[in-house]
Amino acid sequence: MTDLLKSLRTWVEIDLDALDYNFNCVKESLPQNIKMLAVVKANAYGHGAVKVAKFLENKADYLAVAATDEALEIRKSGVNSPILLLGHIPYGDYDNVVKYDFTPTVSDFTEAKLLSDSAVKLEKTAKLHIAVDTGMSRIGFADCDESVDEIKKIKQLPNVIIEGVFSHFAAADTTDKAYTEMQISRFDSFTEKLEKAGVNIPIKHFYNSAGIADLDSKYNMVRQGIILYGLNPSDEVEYKNIKKPRPVMSMKTRVVQVKTVPENTSISYGCTYKTNASTRVATLCAGYADGVPRLLSNNAEVLIRGKRARILGRVCMDQFMVDVTDIPETEVGDTATIFGKDGDDFISVDVIAEKAGTINYEIVCDINSRVSRVYMKNGEAESVFCYLPHE
Repeated sequence: MTDLLKSLRTWVEIDLDALDYNFNCVKESLPQNIKMLAVVKANAYGHGAVKVAKFLENKADYLAVAATDEALEIRKSGVNSPILLLGHIPYGDYDNVVKYDFTPTVSDFTEAKLLSDSAVKLEKTAKLHIAVDTGMSRIGFADCDESVDEIKKIKQLPNVIIEGVFSHFAAADTTDKAYTEMQISRFDSFTEKLEKAGVNIPIKHFYNSAGIADLDSKYNMVRQGIILYGLNPSDEVEYKNIKKPRPVMSMKTRVVQVKTVPENTSISYGCTYKTNASTRVATLCAGYADGVPRLLSNNAEVLIRGKRARILGRVCMDQFMVDVTDIPETEVGDTATIFGKDGDDFISVDVIAEKAGTINYEIVCDINSRVSRVYMKNGEAESVFCYLPHE
């Protein structure tokens, strides 16, 4: 393990204790009858879908991903949990959905009929969840009488069971809850219409991370997304109902060269930075191909030996440079923390996102397969997942 860790050029550390803490914070804040769905799409928001799914397999009642191939990766790793597919399913993929016991989201009768046809062909019974568009204007049935009629027809299809119905908040992560309350009202009204029409659906879910944190509990399943990974849905979320979560991921790389350059030396592409004095420069072996936003060029800091080092010039595809003039002990092989804790200092994903003009979701999701995942327990590396081979 030690030799492997020394061979990593850039990596993220995933704190499994923090992941466990965050999951339990939500679970313990809600009535015992409410089911927990853990969202592990987009490679578990960059944290590693297979490892996170295995870690949560005996904790969460449901897992959720966006795409069939994401679900296949998890299922083929040996995870047997129910997996909800939140996104569109290509028409040629329904056989796999049925074969591997995935639960698809259905937004119209055609999708349900495709699922039914595959289930009949494979002689299996498939579960599905109905998506309702209450104000996101994305996927889902409109909350109207015609949709009730279509869902009644779905109920009559062979070899399918309507297990769940859900919607998605458009603005639960804002201070003003008027739009969110309108969506809840529309969802409640629509599900009441379904029940009056004889369509009784056992699982109802609506609340995402922002809803869990700020709104009173409602329905019988919640979806833990960004909150599971210790990140804020937005800076307007107040955590009225749960303890504030702990960050799960930190990103690190290595110092690969240190040199002193004279005044008026240009650094990196485009010569966008020029030294105004003799400067000690460290080159780090991470770049935008690893998920370090190019918009951090001349605009952010990293931590080396617990001290801040400013980024000089443009972030390159595989490397970038920082000023270590005030950290004279810096040497080749030192760890540089792009976000996370080093000593008494901490750089949050939110700070990185703000400087890059984006949201924390995008920062962690953009960390790609070239970056190894190091899973930590009790402050020690428990396991390492490398997408690319290491010897």
